[in-house]
Amino acid sequence: MSRVSVRLEPVSPVEYETFIEAQIAEFADQKVRAGHWRAEDARELSRHAVEGFLPRRGPTSGHRVWKAVDGSGKRVGWIWVGPSPLKHLDEPSKRWLYQITIEVSHRGQGYGRAALTAAEAILAAEGVKDLYLNVFRWNTVARSLYDASGYRVVYDGETETGMMKTLASTEE
Repeated sequence: MSRVSVRLEPVSPVEYETFIEAQIAEFADQKVRAGHWRAEDARELSRHAVEGFLPRRGPTSGHRVWKAVDGSGKRVGWIWVGPSPLKHLDEPSKRWLYQITIEVSHRGQGYGRAALTAAEAILAAEGVKDLYLNVFRWNTVARSLYDASGYRVVYDGETETGMMKTLASTEE
């Protein structure tokens, strides 16, 4: 299989709105699957959680949403990074990977790995030392990606696993 590559671009205001709606639906589904929320409450709880970081007027300080674009300029996915939601990890050298989503038609082709690698490179160039994330235990595809990409477990809970990776410095 040939190695795919992507570039990450900031989303436009219209794409930002599209991402928020998709993220609200996806996060609601994830929390229901994990057993955290009841299906009838999930959409509203998800909207509140997502819009706390990504209000309609634009992301809160430090949060960024990129689109992952293939060589032909077509969007193949999204990445959202920002400051850690955990107060003890909230410092400039640490960031949180809130979401990485690859369009269904592009999954299993290496775009997730390419998008993750591109985000890590941008963050490392900006001086970020550590990238953290949570992955739901039922999401074995995502967990495999993070394991193969060098993330290590820092927390292992009943329904989710916290992971982190020390990013390679681009300074020499």
